[in-house]
Amino acid sequence: MRVLIMAYGSRGDIMPQAAFAAQLRKLGAEVRVCAPPDEEFAEILAGVGVEHVPFGRPVRPLVTGTPPSPGFATEFAAELVAAHFDTVAAAAEGCDVLVASGLMPAGVRSVAEKLGIRYVYACFHPFEMPSTHYLPSPRPGPPVSTDVTDNRALWDLDVEKVNALYLAPLNAHRAAIGLPPLDNVRDHVFGDRPWLAADPVLAPWQELTDLELVQTGAWILPDERPLPDDLEAFLDAGTPPVYVGFGSMPMRTATDVARTTVEAVRAQGRRVLVSRGWAELGLTDDADDCFAVGDVNHQALFGRVAAVVHHGGAGTTTTAARAGAPQVVVPQFVDQPHWAARVAELGIGAAHDGPNPTFESLSAALRTALTPETQARAKAVAGTIRTDGTAVAAKMLLDTAHAAPVSREQISGIAHADHPIKAPLDDDSVSRLLERGLPRGDERVLDLGCGTAEWLLRALATRPHLHAEGVDVSEVALTQARQAASELGVDERLVLHHQEAADFVSAQPFDLVVSVGATHAFGGLLPTLAAARKHLAPGGRVLIGESFWDRAPSPEVIEMFGDLDDLATTVDHVVADGWTPVHGHVSTRGELDAYEWACWGSLASWALDHPADPAGAQVLETATAQRSQWLHGYRDSFGFLCLVLRQTPVAAGK
Repeated sequence: MRVLIMAYGSRGDIMPQAAFAAQLRKLGAEVRVCAPPDEEFAEILAGVGVEHVPFGRPVRPLVTGTPPSPGFATEFAAELVAAHFDTVAAAAEGCDVLVASGLMPAGVRSVAEKLGIRYVYACFHPFEMPSTHYLPSPRPGPPVSTDVTDNRALWDLDVEKVNALYLAPLNAHRAAIGLPPLDNVRDHVFGDRPWLAADPVLAPWQELTDLELVQTGAWILPDERPLPDDLEAFLDAGTPPVYVGFGSMPMRTATDVARTTVEAVRAQGRRVLVSRGWAELGLTDDADDCFAVGDVNHQALFGRVAAVVHHGGAGTTTTAARAGAPQVVVPQFVDQPHWAARVAELGIGAAHDGPNPTFESLSAALRTALTPETQARAKAVAGTIRTDGTAVAAKMLLDTAHAAPVSREQISGIAHADHPIKAPLDDDSVSRLLERGLPRGDERVLDLGCGTAEWLLRALATRPHLHAEGVDVSEVALTQARQAASELGVDERLVLHHQEAADFVSAQPFDLVVSVGATHAFGGLLPTLAAARKHLAPGGRVLIGESFWDRAPSPEVIEMFGDLDDLATTVDHVVADGWTPVHGHVSTRGELDAYEWACWGSLASWALDHPADPAGAQVLETATAQRSQWLHGYRDSFGFLCLVLRQTPVAAGK
């Protein structure tokens, strides 16, 4: 199995993907990871033996450099979408599944859709999902009016902000590869069942969001690195220090954050361990009660400190909780205020009020975190933190992907369960067409491409003197037809042939030859009529169904269906080919809509009714994609025509 994992983001976005990739490799999967080109990300992925496909700009200079101009967000969004359809799409070739996370992977699901592979969206916290319980995180774009206070309305505005950034470039790239346009980027990216790679104790999501999340547990990359000797010496030289580090946060708005934190920790009578991070924190003096470190093993370190002061990233929060270390969370943005609140709610630390600590505010938070009660609670909660998140996720992915993919035939069978006539026709229209094609009731009928033989079964059930034959390449469909014929008591008058319709030969001609929705098997309308002519008795009739353009289609729809004619031109071609229409039926808007709703609704219902079936995800994705193509693509231009034809007599002298 081949898996592509992609994420654009900081270290907190890449580390979980590396953990997941390592677990998948352990289980025998081939894995590559699309991630930013930063050197430290390349080293992380190389450390787990995973191919790194760099895409986009380096992240660290974006985060720590000069703040971008106001128009940068729109430009950068278009740049990322282009990379999704270029670098990420190229990396996805030959893969079986694409797992996306990080900064809005707007184009990635479209890539999976075009390649026909499975798509999974994974998030590391539930707080980006729509909810009535909390506000959306700030995004670039126009400020929201203070009059809007309802959470639901604010989440609706969040859709507009995402669309303003990503919709135009996304739809342009979708059009270029023949996919219909979208109208909601955010919800398209999330899908119906996103994965939540967060610990259930730290991030319970039930009833928070409208979506049904699949929670796997946090994706933790085991870290076997020993602590540096000088750090070991510092730890052994005195009481456990308080760790202070803000990871990938530049801490631009905080004033002299290193001095503030060091002084606040010292005021509690504690030693200080400063992590430089992307904010490049350093020591404020050369006193021996302070020590500065770079990238070290937090899993080994956090169990040996008195408390952890950090920004509230999902990974750091989970690592500290797992180690039983009390926490002080100084949240900066996005999910971090929610993690801070959860830490306080669990009693395993304190939530600092806002992103800019002062000596007084941080001292107060530290006093809470360093109490015996908080320390005891942190130790108790540590034992409840799960460590098997990557194993759960990898098994889930492999179990569903190792199942045999659902074939087009199986998809068709499910889709037409509630609409057995595989064409946009209601029962009355089918009956009228059969009446015009079978005026006597004792005819011999042939259906070229009969499928489950629904046309023949209906004709036989109401005409006791009729005899019929059907031809199809699907043994499954023919078996279903035989069973239905037996149940109707018409099996003695029905002969079914398992072969290509174009190769079928019969010793006797037929009074009616049927081919509705199967002209593709012969290469088009006129080749199908040519095949029907070979089987037709003198004075016989043909019942044929074909698509046409009811209105001018878009280029994307033409690419989807091919170059069809309009209604008048279609009929003209038939007449010019030597046929005379004696009856016709153009499917109504009601018939067309009923057919589409039935097909994609049946698929969706089947998937929802079979949540444990490995095929469920593929079936649901197919239903969603096909429904979208219909509603956004061909609904306003597609038409369907059925004709009952007789051969036009050749005029004398011609």
